[in-house]
Amino acid sequence: MTLAAPAGGGFQPVEEREHGALARWRAWRLHWFPTAVGWAVVGVLGLVALLRVVDWDGTTLLAVCNSLNGLFYLPVWLVLFVATAGRRPILVLGALAIVVAQLAFAAPELLASRAVPAWAGAAPTIRLLDANVAADDDDTDMGGYAADIARYRADLVTFEEATTSDDAGLKAAGAFAHLPHRFVVSRNDPWGFLIASRYPMRDVHVVYDGPHPFLVTATLLLPSGNIRLWVVHDYAPVASLALWRLELGRIAGLARSGGASRLLVAGDFNASWGSKGFSEILGAGLTDAAAARARPFDMTWPQARWYPPLVRIDHVLVGTGLSATRLSAATGPGSDHHELVASIAVERSGHGG
Repeated sequence: MTLAAPAGGGFQPVEEREHGALARWRAWRLHWFPTAVGWAVVGVLGLVALLRVVDWDGTTLLAVCNSLNGLFYLPVWLVLFVATAGRRPILVLGALAIVVAQLAFAAPELLASRAVPAWAGAAPTIRLLDANVAADDDDTDMGGYAADIARYRADLVTFEEATTSDDAGLKAAGAFAHLPHRFVVSRNDPWGFLIASRYPMRDVHVVYDGPHPFLVTATLLLPSGNIRLWVVHDYAPVASLALWRLELGRIAGLARSGGASRLLVAGDFNASWGSKGFSEILGAGLTDAAAARARPFDMTWPQARWYPPLVRIDHVLVGTGLSATRLSAATGPGSDHHELVASIAVERSGHGG
């Protein structure tokens, strides 16, 4: 037996001293105050998770929480770790229940990755640049967007919140030299749109909700066959929960009634996979390009903060006959949104449509 001389004199077997420390650790439990804080976190997150099931996006606060999708529940991992170390088994079970809910809510987006279809390898491709250029942001650099149009060799540009002066600035910078076909919803508020295309457009319509447009639809005449284009910018839930839900619902209804065949949708949805209205749009037969290309964490808003973008509310969606072979988020020059750059393969069609 090994003996050790303690500071107070005499000898104490090392095995006994180690046994005493182990016994003290086994007897130790997390203090009541951090335990109460942990239960408060579990209670709040549990309530949000329950309301996600029984009253999805029923209030503005819930809509904001749900838009963060699984990220909103990250604090529960700290609770789980501390409760495990602090020997609080009931709190561990409560935290685990929230973790299971988090994974269940995030799983559809995280598991949406799929292979690019075989036909896309030989199909013609168009390059899309989509951005919310932030009408109310004085720092927006339209010269920077003009440079991006050239850098990415965009065949199709879709801008939300593009004002009359933004359009003039892009034109003066020569951004439309190779994009002769344009349509502009000319406004000086956040409800302007700009579409510039290498290919002709027809049947352009603006869909309004009251005085504000939230959707522009058009048909692009491509050499490989016509495709339908929708550009989206709906209300944010913090501005009007009722209008946000109504406009997302109308988009989903239009997609269901018209079908998703050869449909390309881009824009600022102010919604994510955690939002009920966006889930209904995907349920109409559309594929989210970022999720399909295994980029669910390409967050797009807000940018230019001390923290990274937290939520992906800008999207490119495709229907059957189209495939997004590449998609990435890039810095939007002076906007509070990242821009999206996508390559869209178009299946050849023997007829217009």
